[in-house]
Order: sequence, then C-alpha cells, then structure tokens
Amino acid sequence: MLNIDFIRKNCQQVQEICKQRGMDVDVNLLLALDRQRRKLTVEIETIRSKSNQIAGSMKNASAEERPALIEEGKLLKKEIDVLQHLFDQVKKRFQTLLMTVPNTYDEDTPMGNTDEENVEVYQFGSVPKFDFEPQDHITLGNRLGMDFEAATRVAGAGFPLMRGAMARLEMAILRFTQDLAISKGFIPISVPLLARPEILAGLGFNPRREDEGSEIFSLASDDLYMAGTAEIALVGQYSNEIINTTDLPINMVSMTPCFRREGASGRRDAGLYRNKMFHKVELVSITTPEESAAALKAIYEFELEVFKKLGIHFRVIRICAGDLGAPAFKKYDVEGWMMGRGAEESWGWGELTSCSNCTEYQARRLKIRHKSGKDKPALVHTVNGTGITTRTLIPLLEQNQREDGSIVIPDVLRPYLQGDEILTA
Repeated sequence: MLNIDFIRKNCQQVQEICKQRGMDVDVNLLLALDRQRRKLTVEIETIRSKSNQIAGSMKNASAEERPALIEEGKLLKKEIDVLQHLFDQVKKRFQTLLMTVPNTYDEDTPMGNTDEENVEVYQFGSVPKFDFEPQDHITLGNRLGMDFEAATRVAGAGFPLMRGAMARLEMAILRFTQDLAISKGFIPISVPLLARPEILAGLGFNPRREDEGSEIFSLASDDLYMAGTAEIALVGQYSNEIINTTDLPINMVSMTPCFRREGASGRRDAGLYRNKMFHKVELVSITTPEESAAALKAIYEFELEVFKKLGIHFRVIRICAGDLGAPAFKKYDVEGWMMGRGAEESWGWGELTSCSNCTEYQARRLKIRHKSGKDKPALVHTVNGTGITTRTLIPLLEQNQREDGSIVIPDVLRPYLQGDEILTA
C-alpha cells in the first residue's frame, strides 16, 4: 500500500503508474474520498468537543439550566451518530480503493503491458542437443514414477503423485536448495500452511475476489485460506510488530507444499508445469530500506547459483511494468528451456522462479516496522524469491535424458540420492 501523503503529492504520477501496470484505479476518486474523510473527522471532533464541554457544564449547572443542556447534549449526540455513520461508509470506500493502488516501480523498469514485453538480461548454458529423438517430461516422468491418474482418483485433476525415482528426485532438488540457502545464512522456518484473510490481503493477495478467477483455496467455515507460497507466513508472522533494527536483516527460508486454484489450460501447461499443488523452497528477507536493493541482488544471485549448479539451460528476464503484479517494485524471473513451451509445441522458455523487492508496500499494509533506540519506528522493506519448485523437474528431466529414458543426475544432487549417477525406474 502506498502512503496516502505520497499519493496526495503525486496524483498524476500515481495515476500513470496504475495505467502502466494495467490496473484500473481512479486516483481522483481516492483523493476525493480522502478529503471527505478528513473533513468529516474535523466535524466529528468539533461536535464531540462541544458535547464534552456541555457534559462538563452539567456539574455546576443549576436545576433550571440542566434541561436545556441535556436536550442540547442529545441533539449533539444524534448529530455525531449521523456523521459517524457517514464517516464509516466513506472510510470503508477509501480503504478499499487505497488497497487497490499498486506499488511504484523502479525507474529502469521496462515499459510494457504483457509478458511478451519482458526483457531478457542473462542466459546460461546452451540448447541441449541429442543424437536421438528426445522425450518430454511427461513421458519420462511416467516411466520414473509420476502418476497423475492415481492422483486424480484421490483429489481430482491438477494434483501430481510421484513414487520411487520421481519422489526421490523431487526431494533431492528441494533439500539441495534449502541446504544451500541455510549455508548462506538463511534461517530455516517451519510455517503454517493456512492463513487469515487479513494476512493475505496485507501481502497483496486478494482472497475474496467476486469472480471465479481467485487462485486461493478457501476454508470458508474457518475463515482461513490455503497458502500459495510460504512468503505469506514468512512475512505475515511479523504483522503489527516493531523489530529491533539491530536484528535486521532477517533472512528466512522455508520448504512447503503450496496450493493454488489454477490448473493446466492446454498442452503448454501440461504435466508438472501448472498444478493445484506443488512443493517450493521460498526465501524472504526483511530488511531496512537502505539494504533492500542488496537483499534482492543476493536472492537473485542465489537463484542463478542454484540453476547453474544443476546445469540447466536457463535465462533471466526483467519483468515489465504491466506484468509486475501489485506488490513488486522490481522483479526478475528465471525461465528454463523446456519441451512444449514454444510455438507448435516445440522447445521454448517456461518460468521456474522469480524474485521481487516489494519495498514498503507489504510492510505498510501489515504494519511491520523497525526501531533503533529512541528513533521513531519506520517501515521495513520485504524481499522475496523462489529458490526452487517441483516445476524444475521439467527441464531437469528433459535436458538430462538419455536414449533409454534414464536421467543423468547433476553432481550436486548425487549426495541426496545415495550417490546414484543415473536415475532409472
């Protein structure tokens, strides 16, 4: 959430930011509600002050004076009640609209409205070459223990089930990434997989959308929602807290299952690319505004190190304004080379991970601040990044396959697979 003082002073700039980010927000209406809200506040306080004066006068009032004072007090109370009701309505509209205003973006952010206008900034490795006809990860995975039919019998479409070699490989990439993060000073955190709606809203998610497009599973009877990322709990645990500045940065990592009400919408999303449940290693840094750029750089470099160590052919793209989403000030995506992601189901790029600096956007909504000594509390900055997800199995299988359908295991994963060099069924 942006500071309303900033919006007042930069109305046109904020309106342009909303336009560039593809968000339909009426900033002029927001400011009109803000003026009305402040005007009503002054009127209520003025009448309340007068009411308090009358109440004070009652102590020394004569019997003849009391009836008139009592009547005037009743009229003032009714006036306050009417104004308070109007104020509550205006405040609710104001806060609802304010929550829809997106974050600002870095001055060097690429301008554009869709993911097609994101900008490639780095590429690692080269397109794999085979002297045989390569198979996609679905064919390879089915042979190695991936079973969507069994999962469908349990939970319906969009929930993968993996046995044996595939389960071992998934656990290996997750444990490798988490261990690497811990070795770099990230604190492992075990978090709840459910969250309250106010925490989701604070992070910039919208758990109560009116349409059917919401990505969030709900437990309506408990007013809780299933987390689509550990970022929700890693940041949300500090809501309404004041952190000692000397304790910053707080660098955390968590390995969890994630739940999203989305599913494959065609061949490009088939298999492990888009599911309603997957596993993820998530990194979060809570830091001072002065250090958040460095925190993003550290998580960005961590993601690159993970995929370099895995030997995967990947690229990094800088996300344009229209594809940022509401909370992010600056964002990078890592994309892997996969079968079926290009035109006519050829090889192409598919998203693997992302990292974002959300500056104070989430902290203001969740009231997360830091303080040193007698200084006034100030908002922290929040930075997040995906270490790895189940989706990484796609390029890992496809880029490392052999003609017989077995998979060459990257060196860094072999300790997690009892020293095996080749993965077979």
